[in-house]
Amino acid sequence: MSLSKIALTTLVATFLSSAAYAESTPASSPPAMSATGADGGHGMMHGMFTQEERMMLFADMAKATSGMTDDQKHAYRHGQRDRIMAMTDTDRAKFKADLDSRWNALSADQKADMTAKMQAFRAEHHDHDGDK
Repeated sequence: MSLSKIALTTLVATFLSSAAYAESTPASSPPAMSATGADGGHGMMHGMFTQEERMMLFADMAKATSGMTDDQKHAYRHGQRDRIMAMTDTDRAKFKADLDSRWNALSADQKADMTAKMQAFRAEHHDHDGDK
């Protein structure tokens, strides 16, 4: 058997095994956590919420943690993450619907302001990651 046939066979076997694994994984299972507590450093709930929902969460957490120390903010964020991850699919769908309805109730100016704040936060956070 030639090297190209071996490589092709390996590639096909990889695709088939990954497809079988994807079918066997329950669709409602939450994202797996890495040792750092996040999936790939992008936040474990990144794929769970739309960008608009994440902005509403960001605004909610900013309001809730204003005046807190960094340690208190950290504990609050982890508590919120744990609470969301412990939700049933039905509860999470209701939570997401509430975030969506609140986002849709915002004026265009409020949405633009929140988007600008989120982009500034991301830029600042990204710059900190690059400095490490």
